[in-house]
Amino acid sequence: MIDKKVCILVGNTGAKEYSLLEKYARQGCMIALMNKNKELGRMIKEELEESYHVGVFFYHGDVEKEEDKDIFFAAVEAMYGRADHIICHND
Repeated sequence: MIDKKVCILVGNTGAKEYSLLEKYARQGCMIALMNKNKELGRMIKEELEESYHVGVFFYHGDVEKEEDKDIFFAAVEAMYGRADHIICHND
């Protein structure tokens, strides 16, 4: 379990969602991200870690698939033990 706040983003990541992730990363929050676009998810992970020096967990999955959601949220629970901010965006 950690003392820092945790921000979770599931679904598509556009400019607005990325801006929110930056906001929380700037505040020192740990980030957990699930996106079905593997390249975009990896890029976001690397950029946030490099720019804000926060831990970012990226899971390649689809928010519309129950199994993917179950795996992702179980991993987040095991790693962080909490979620302080949840952003869900799906187009």
